[in-house]
Formats: sequence, structure tokens, C-alpha cells
Amino acid sequence: MKRLALLLVAVLAACSPAAEPEKPTITVYADSALTEAFTKIGSDFEASQGMRVKFLFGASQALEKQLGAHVDVFASASQDTMKYTAKVFAGNRLVLALPQGNPKNVKVFESFRPGAGQRSYAMCVEEAPCGAAARSALKRAPGGGMPGPKAVGQDVKETLAKLTSGEVDSAFVYASDVKASPGLIAVPMRDEPDKAAQRFPIAVVSGSPEATKFYDYVFTERAQAALTDAGFDLP
Repeated sequence: MKRLALLLVAVLAACSPAAEPEKPTITVYADSALTEAFTKIGSDFEASQGMRVKFLFGASQALEKQLGAHVDVFASASQDTMKYTAKVFAGNRLVLALPQGNPKNVKVFESFRPGAGQRSYAMCVEEAPCGAAARSALKRAPGGGMPGPKAVGQDVKETLAKLTSGEVDSAFVYASDVKASPGLIAVPMRDEPDKAAQRFPIAVVSGSPEATKFYDYVFTERAQAALTDAGFDLP
């Protein structure tokens, strides 16, 4: 009887499906402006490559300070926050985000000056690429002397939330952020286009083959299409 029980156990073990090997996992740190585009790219990459991708989105300057052996790939919103050998994979543009229909008749720069019709705005902290771009645009405003923002966000998503919550009348963010937010419109900066442009570089941090695969995938036609669909420009 004991021998029969052992044989039964052996047969059941042989018939049981083998456990699937654990999929390789890579960790990608990316600027929060890339949330929608990289989520789509990551999903496509996982389906085609048989790997898992873990994302951490945030302000580029904050993510750069956290880079280490646990990070495989870093995608920044500025070359100033990139200390690794990198390649530009996308571009974006600083815009002023407004509610659809512009109910408060906000005009870029003019509406921020003190007076009866003064309107408020939000921007990223100046250490963040989106904040540096906004500050540069405000300094170039005709007449200069722009008052400071009513609210400040740590990254573009937090900054945009200041507008959608009604805390401010407008917000300096990227074109892609407005495209991902129904009910908003984007007003471009009225100066030289290149001055409002932001270039996004990407780099392999860990040097692993899996990290290189994701890096290469970002430059594929499918991934580039996901970026343009999300409102980014191609380099």
C-alpha cells in the first residue's frame, strides 16, 4: 500500500505542469512627462520580448539623484540631468495649459502682470527641467518683470494638477501633458520655436543585456509611433 501511494505521488508529480521560469525584470526611471508614452511602450516591450518592466516616474533631477545599481535605464527631460552616455529619443515643447474655451481669457504673459485682470499660473520647481524652461520663457517675456507663480509643482504632473483642481488659472507644462488631459488646451510660447523645445535623452545605466534591449526598443518604429501619438516630437 505504501509503495502504491509513492507511485501515485510520482505519477502526479510527473503530470503536473512545470513552473514557468521567472521573466527577467528591468527597472526604468523616467521623467513624469513620459508616463503615458512609456507605459504604452513598456506594455508593447513586455509582450514582444518576454520581459517585465518596472517604471518609476518623477522629476528628472530627483530621479538622477537616486540612480544606482538597481536602475537599468534612465530617460530624462533634459540633457543637464543626464550624467551617462545618452541619445536623444524625443522632443517636447513648453506650453501654457488652459481650460477648454479659456473661460478667464488668459493671454500668455500679458495676463500675469499686476492689475484688475491679472491671472495666476503654476510652474514646476526651477530645479526641474519643466521649471527651468518656464523660468526661461518668463524671462524672455516682453517687458520682463513677471510676477512669480501662485503654485509650484515638483514635476509636470503635479503642476498640471494645480490647474485641473482649480487652484490656478493656467500652468506651464509640456505639450504632451496637455494632450493626455481632456478638457485642456495648449497655448504655444510666442517666441523662437527652438527656445521652447525640450530634448529628452535616454541612457543605459546598468549595462545589462536586458537594459540594452529596452533602450534599443525605444528607437523602434513602434515605440516612436507611441511617442508621437502621445504628443512628443521625434529628434
